[in-house]
Amino acid sequence: MTVFSLAPILSHVRPNRRDLGANVGLALGLVASLALAGESAVSLIAAGMPADCAEYAANVTSSEGSFRSVSPVVNGVRCYGAFQFCDSGTLQHYWLGTKEGFLADPSAQVAAWRQYQQDEWSKVNRLGMTSLIGQQVCYKGTCAVISQSSILKACQFGCGKGGKLYNLMQSALDCSAAGTRDGAGTSVCSYLISGAGYSVACITGSNDGIDCLPVTPRGG
Repeated sequence: MTVFSLAPILSHVRPNRRDLGANVGLALGLVASLALAGESAVSLIAAGMPADCAEYAANVTSSEGSFRSVSPVVNGVRCYGAFQFCDSGTLQHYWLGTKEGFLADPSAQVAAWRQYQQDEWSKVNRLGMTSLIGQQVCYKGTCAVISQSSILKACQFGCGKGGKLYNLMQSALDCSAAGTRDGAGTSVCSYLISGAGYSVACITGSNDGIDCLPVTPRGG
């Protein structure tokens, strides 16, 4: 799934609040997305998320959005919902209704995301990306041991051949390598690190033994 994080955009917008008045539409969209970003494990369980994956799913939504989130347009693409399914084809593949219907149906978003993650995990296994589990990745001064949940969160960028995580694997975990950032400039390494250490047994069917290892500052 091609997903665009709001973080790079907001990092430029926040210091220049006066400039937001020049574009009311963009300002309102960004403020709404910021205010509604993330769903709790409780709200996700209520929408049908298995309890053993709820904390991980909440972590993903903290980087993506809420059930009602709509992203700004980036490279002609807009994304929807707590897991930011984009209208470049991914949303249409996992949801046959309207965009408005998708935003209004948390259970449909959870079901679509669980299927998406299972499909991506199949690609991970087929392309040998599980070989990354147990290795350390460092980015902007923070390091983590890669776990199943790291890889699955990185799959928000897509885990096919030639995708961001695949390119990172081919570069021996060089976070500055070409082809490892999305259209908004977000590095797949940031998702590998922020997604580390969660149980994802509801998707993978196993526990990799790395759950709950802490993310540490470089050199810590």
